[in-house]
Amino acid sequence: MTDLHWALLGLGALIIGAVLAFNWWQERKFRQTFKRLDEPEYDALMEEARAVRNEEFHIDHSMVRDIDDAPVEELQEQSEVEQQARQADEYQYEASYEPEVPVAPSTPEPSITDYAPAATEELPPWEDEPSTQLDHETEPEFSPQPVTLPVITIPPEVNPEIDLVAVLSLAAPASGQALREFLLSITDIDKPVYAYGLGDDQRWHLLTREQEAAHFHAAVCSLQLADRAGAVSTGTLSRFHLAVEELAQALGASLEWLNVDNALQQARELDQFCIEVDQLVSFHLVQGNGSFTGTKLRGLAEAGGLSLGEDGAYHYVAENGDGNPHVLFSVVNQDNQPFGVDMLRTSVIRGLIFQLDIPRVQNYVEAYNHMVLLARQMEHSLGAHLVDDKQRALNDMQIDKIRQQVKLIHDKMIAHGIMPGQAYALRLFS
Repeated sequence: MTDLHWALLGLGALIIGAVLAFNWWQERKFRQTFKRLDEPEYDALMEEARAVRNEEFHIDHSMVRDIDDAPVEELQEQSEVEQQARQADEYQYEASYEPEVPVAPSTPEPSITDYAPAATEELPPWEDEPSTQLDHETEPEFSPQPVTLPVITIPPEVNPEIDLVAVLSLAAPASGQALREFLLSITDIDKPVYAYGLGDDQRWHLLTREQEAAHFHAAVCSLQLADRAGAVSTGTLSRFHLAVEELAQALGASLEWLNVDNALQQARELDQFCIEVDQLVSFHLVQGNGSFTGTKLRGLAEAGGLSLGEDGAYHYVAENGDGNPHVLFSVVNQDNQPFGVDMLRTSVIRGLIFQLDIPRVQNYVEAYNHMVLLARQMEHSLGAHLVDDKQRALNDMQIDKIRQQVKLIHDKMIAHGIMPGQAYALRLFS
């Protein structure tokens, strides 16, 4: 081994020895400290307990009689006397014990005669003899009546299933111009926004330029969440929400949002639902023996109750439940060329398409049956053939099957809270 090895061994032994010595010194110090803690110099509680323990228990022999020295007869007599005395005490206790029943203090109810003076009591000359009956007319009983607060209902044109709706309860009447300012403040909106005011006639009025001078007690602002172009965007929702909040703050109105848990998610689900129910029934009337003239088509269309619209299509119009005219179905040119007076006079028609927009029709039975009837009449009058979108001939069985499919779509919309043909359904499927 080298000198370095011996030096390292020595250094290690020295370190181990130092650690052992330090541990021994620490242990000795702790034992001395604990020894001093075992015997406190003075503790009041310990001194009191020590004094109690030092008291000796002793018997005063002068007060105790030795039982062994007493005669047996005397002990027996003493025992019998003590037993008789104990039985007498028990009998006396049982005879004298009666359970006490707590009795509530009786407070006599006031009666009418309690207020009458005694017969021997003299009445003052200015007082008459008191009556024994209460006068209910002079002391009417007060019973608070429940206060019925007015309930604000939203306009029928608004539906929380398809709109983000804000209801503003105004503390003071506001003008239509003040309510319409929020419409003008919203920019970059990709979905329809509407505002309605509740007038003195308790009717909702769409806030147009003609309503700016009128005053309203409440207002409803709505944003359509989807249409046939898709769902509303996040930016549009944010801008609409901020504009309504500022309007409520400016007017000092209380604001209530309807169905605002997750408007963006609701808009996406509504868009998906619209895709499922947005169906169009189409009957194609194609030429058979040859094409037919526009003048002949015009005569048959007018005889069937069709009217030519500005969009270049024939429409069958009827009144819906609220008395407003509504399109049940339409007839368009197969060649996508709009119908017109001059066009029908000079053109030859190769085919027609009968179309029924299911979500936009309130009474699907009337609309569908009338469209089938008119299509059959034109089929015979023009010598044409009635086929479906795939150019397959339509018989009565297939027509009934399509009628059942239309019914299922209507029922699905109603179950979702959207009535087909209503004003909000027309703008939703537009």
